[in-house]
Amino acid sequence: MEAWIMVNTKAGRQRARENGERIRRVFALGGAVTRIAYTDTVQQAQAFLEKAALEKPDLMVCCGGDGTLSRTVETLEKLGARLPMGFIPMGTTNDFANSLGIAKDPARAAEQILHGSSHFLDLGKFEERTFLYVASFGVFTQASYNTDQAAKNNLGHLAYVLEGIKELSGVKSSHAAVETDQQVLEGDYLFGAISNSTSLGGVVRLDGQKVDFCDGKIELLLIKMPKNLLEMNRIAFSLMSGKYDPELITFLSVERARFSFQEPVAWSLDGEFVQGDKQVSVTAMPQAMELVY
Repeated sequence: MEAWIMVNTKAGRQRARENGERIRRVFALGGAVTRIAYTDTVQQAQAFLEKAALEKPDLMVCCGGDGTLSRTVETLEKLGARLPMGFIPMGTTNDFANSLGIAKDPARAAEQILHGSSHFLDLGKFEERTFLYVASFGVFTQASYNTDQAAKNNLGHLAYVLEGIKELSGVKSSHAAVETDQQVLEGDYLFGAISNSTSLGGVVRLDGQKVDFCDGKIELLLIKMPKNLLEMNRIAFSLMSGKYDPELITFLSVERARFSFQEPVAWSLDGEFVQGDKQVSVTAMPQAMELVY
């Protein structure tokens, strides 16, 4: 087996090069022929992925945060290369890896890949852009892309929570009409997300029994703007318990959703800022990624 390994040296607070060598050693001892690249810039990552798209190794191993894997998947799709992927989480919150039960220790995650099996997972399409596990708007959304990298490195998950608290101080709703393949919804929403994960932005948790990563659908979560503190408490309890209050929270598994807003709304795609329009379409991409773990 030929395994190409790409390590994002800027992701998270881990020792990228030291862990990269540990990862390479695991694959080499397992009989794989390896090629490893330590990427400091987007341009370096792009060049390595272009080579991979041409030479088509048996396995492309991505080491970094959720954003690193997201950009890798999107880049390979644009290059027309669908390669079996391995993911070794080295970011701050690692929502996607945590959802799938991928080990936090890099060497152990490499072992999982080496001895694992292929899983064909759904992706999402936000207009023309592919995303890995979540597109969201509203409160907590900015926490995923506004949090300073130094704070992420030093404080980890707490940094996202602190940034989210800042958002709550000036919270406002977004009025949206949402048309899905199941029903049409409309309301003033505190938060909205369409995802394929059990953890969103390191802040919102979803019930793992209600999320299927390969059913050809993505999960729509809409949280209404609370009218008072009692409703806010009901929302908090719903999210912690996984028992969604139907008066305040909509949770559906859908194939597509079209959002219509009164004014353009900012979104986060896998933790990165995207300026949405007044109308945005999101669709599921069934079993669009082969991930080995």
